[in-house]
Amino acid sequence: MTEKSHTATVSMAGEPYVAKLGEATIALSDRVMILEEVNGEKSYPPVVYFPLDDIDPEYLEATDHRTHCPIKGDASYFSVKAGGQTLENAAWTYPEPLPLVGAVKGYVAFYPDKVSVKKAA
Repeated sequence: MTEKSHTATVSMAGEPYVAKLGEATIALSDRVMILEEVNGEKSYPPVVYFPLDDIDPEYLEATDHRTHCPIKGDASYFSVKAGGQTLENAAWTYPEPLPLVGAVKGYVAFYPDKVSVKKAA
């Protein structure tokens, strides 16, 4: 029998990424990190985390929404506002991440079904 485990790895992407909502560039960075998570036999799609310093603050608005992950910690959320749209809780951060993913402190991720995240051209 295989032991199931919940784990994550964080690594530097090594190339620039961009996050956009419509025509608005929310973030552009060559310092992004990629978080890869596996829970038992289930692998999740890699998540791109942008340094908060490389995100245009005019597009983010903190919300009261919170979630908890047993290996990452407590997440805080942002709504993303651009081009007349407001996407509730479309981005999140771990203000005090657990040690396994401590590298993402000060970084923000976007839900890819709400905000376009891809390698910068």
